[in-house]
Amino acid sequence: MRIESVSPANDWRINNFDLIRLLAALQVAIVHTMTAFKLYGVDATFFNLGVRMFPGVPIFFVISGFLISKSYERSNSLRDYYRNRCLRIFPALWVCLAASVGVILIAGVGVLGPVSTHEWLAWWGAQMSLYQQFGPDFLQPVGMGSLNGSLWTIPIELEFYLLLPLMYAAFRLRQRRGDLALLGVLAGSLVLHFVYCRPSLLPAPPEHTFLVETAAPYLWIFLVGVLMQRHWTSLRGWLARRTHWWLLGYLLLCVVTKRLHIYVGSADISPLFLLPLAGLVLSCAISLPALSDRLLRHNDVSYGTYIYHALVLNLMLLFGVHGGFLSALAALAISLGLGTASWWLVERPFLKRKRKSLRAAVQAPLRSRVLPEPIASLRSPG
Repeated sequence: MRIESVSPANDWRINNFDLIRLLAALQVAIVHTMTAFKLYGVDATFFNLGVRMFPGVPIFFVISGFLISKSYERSNSLRDYYRNRCLRIFPALWVCLAASVGVILIAGVGVLGPVSTHEWLAWWGAQMSLYQQFGPDFLQPVGMGSLNGSLWTIPIELEFYLLLPLMYAAFRLRQRRGDLALLGVLAGSLVLHFVYCRPSLLPAPPEHTFLVETAAPYLWIFLVGVLMQRHWTSLRGWLARRTHWWLLGYLLLCVVTKRLHIYVGSADISPLFLLPLAGLVLSCAISLPALSDRLLRHNDVSYGTYIYHALVLNLMLLFGVHGGFLSALAALAISLGLGTASWWLVERPFLKRKRKSLRAAVQAPLRSRVLPEPIASLRSPG
């Protein structure tokens, strides 16, 4: 029989998160591609406005909060939790770093200025750990202004992973308590978000500080996903099989607010858009829940596509590729190809080493409409 739905207790286990993350990664890549190649005109503007209604970065953060909090609750130990997180992020990131060095060598003197061993090691150490935003003086601006600017979200995600166990311990979240304290942290992060990410709303915009490059202004988005996971039983009835209503409501909101010159934005998204977008994302995840596996066959190529697309664009600009829709399609196709290679050659082999992961490989075809607990596949980004 065809899988169309799963039981209410287990419907988060078979879901479309792989497909949603891939679409979110493509949204970021498309926006950057159109900006890099300066694609304007009526068609480009119409397409760009449609894509910008669904910002990829907030979608990543919400999904991360939803699934990573569930993963932590299921972890046998803090060590296993951090081990699983490292296996998800660092192997592919380090291979991407090697590819970045290759881009630097190809670009030559146009990118690499005078550099000392100390500066080089500092940059290398930052890229290997938690500070991918670090741009040393010796690394001159390239085609898009930075070598791989999209990686700024990686340390933000890593900080989420570090903070989550601390919040669970401080607020006794494992005992199903502490929601009010969690909402307090969310509110504090939201204040910082408005201060540093939407300074135009303030009479006296603050100076740029290191907080802009930390999880502090974005933690509230992650916590929306955490809270939705913790109250999933209550929320599920409002989301399952209602994607069309969530989509219609969200699109109407975008159209009405655009007339008021209020826009969705990206990482600077406001709660006005984030909350209905989060509802739409989770509704899509559990409606027709087997769709992702039918299309992607359990392959999650979103991470690799995301971390490589800026390198692809910079290389094409360095080689003088002229902007145009064919060039844009080529850039996206190459990014998808590198994402697929990253998944098969790097990410998938390392993910097999995870312990008690939410992503359990399905060894046999799933045929029942209501999946029994032992064979339900747990789909997760990490």
